[in-house]
Amino acid sequence: MKNLLNFEKFNESSTQDNSHSYYLPTYEECRMICDANDFIFFETQHVVNGYRISIFNYRLAQPTNFNNPIPGKDIKAHELRGLTFVFRKDGSLFKRFLLLDKFWNLNQAECSLYSVVKHFKINNVMSKEDGSVASFVMLPDQKVIARSKASFISDQAVEIQRIYDNDPNIRQFVDWCLLNEIIPIFEYVSPKNRIVVSYANTDLILLRMRSNKTGEYLDLSRYTDKFDGITVAEFYNEHSLDRLIELQDIVDNTEGWIVQFENGKMIKIKTKWYVERHRLFTEEINRENTLIRLIITEQIDDVLAQLGEDDVKRAEVDRISNIINHYISRSLREINDLVSKYEGDRRDFAIRYRKEKWFPIAIKALDRKDILEMLKDKILNDTKHLVAAKNWIKNNE
Repeated sequence: MKNLLNFEKFNESSTQDNSHSYYLPTYEECRMICDANDFIFFETQHVVNGYRISIFNYRLAQPTNFNNPIPGKDIKAHELRGLTFVFRKDGSLFKRFLLLDKFWNLNQAECSLYSVVKHFKINNVMSKEDGSVASFVMLPDQKVIARSKASFISDQAVEIQRIYDNDPNIRQFVDWCLLNEIIPIFEYVSPKNRIVVSYANTDLILLRMRSNKTGEYLDLSRYTDKFDGITVAEFYNEHSLDRLIELQDIVDNTEGWIVQFENGKMIKIKTKWYVERHRLFTEEINRENTLIRLIITEQIDDVLAQLGEDDVKRAEVDRISNIINHYISRSLREINDLVSKYEGDRRDFAIRYRKEKWFPIAIKALDRKDILEMLKDKILNDTKHLVAAKNWIKNNE
């Protein structure tokens, strides 16, 4: 195992330049973003202890979807990755809770290309933990509820809640943060939640503290007196992006690092070791069936990060992504139109529409099966082999 992270520990006297501003959308703006982008941005509604909670997230999104989600309006969608709104029982908004804003792998998007970020000064480098993002919301009755990025009832969310309920240090820290309009953001790691990197113990690792009012990422070194019994991610006083890129090829047993620049912007750098063990091999980018699978399963981000500034391959990824998104958008409308014709008699519906193209999915949708997931499965099945994938792309251009 190679371990070349012999950096100095993060300098506690470092400061954060808050020149980067964050667009924090209202609930109404989030709804507008969802309505303008078909299935890409979406809202899930939950009821916890009698309170309605909405979580916004995204799927199959490209960088342009975040930068300009509603053409003609100066609205950004970078916060729609776990952005949560909690409502009082009378329906009025109690509070909005941020999570991490959307940021990119090095060389994944135009704004994270090496040619762009190499000019930025590094503020800090943090180890990228390989688990599930974890945070908390406070209800109007001040009860604290654990959450993963998208759920209060997932296996991860249940385990995060168990940790909060049983660890007085975590509980005291989280409560203090929420009462002071600070969002503590953790990574839930566990042998039971292994992705690639192995962790010996179950833990919540503190990644960031974020102002819930402004979106600013706070300097953790100013809050060390609050960290009794809290595991904090490792920060390194490394200020060379080129050095990190060198280490990217030779460091083992780590996912990578998150780099935050003095202007507030962040990028991810993932190690070659991690990418290979995640079975994301960029040499397969020319195989249409592999490319479609990576896009549908939302693993394409890591592949793009390995491409550098290869505009030809990036253009091909964008082209195929747009074909897939247009196909899904069109198909969703057609399926929903067919489902709308159902009048309560399943046998009559089958007699009338069984010869329709989308009948197999529509009939399953009557049983509350997720239409989008069925469409994604259909695309994967229809493009499993290289020749079939080429034909599918040609037929849907």
